[in-house]
Amino acid sequence: MAKVKVEIYDYPSSGGGCGCGCGGGAAMTTAAIKKQVGELQQQLEEKFVGQAEAVYIDLRAVPRNQVPSELRALTNGPYPAPLVVVDGTPRYAGDIPFDEIIKEVEGLLA
Repeated sequence: MAKVKVEIYDYPSSGGGCGCGCGGGAAMTTAAIKKQVGELQQQLEEKFVGQAEAVYIDLRAVPRNQVPSELRALTNGPYPAPLVVVDGTPRYAGDIPFDEIIKEVEGLLA
């Protein structure tokens, strides 16, 4: 089976809660996002040795025309950074919920 990829997208956002019920509050700082991605990667590696990875992607460094249209729509909308995409599916905005992500990865690997 291919490795499950958890992509965490950082982008300029207006902050504030998104109101979608995801639990996101004010947008996280880039430093906080990077730190949490490192911690998530460590947890994924400990639990799923070589089967899952967490990747930080700063959309500020990606030319706009290279950002997939579905991501542009999400990151230009009301959702605060970061945007968490699990195995290609956008799942969370404004937070990196470790427990929920680990449960999803577990389900995908089952």
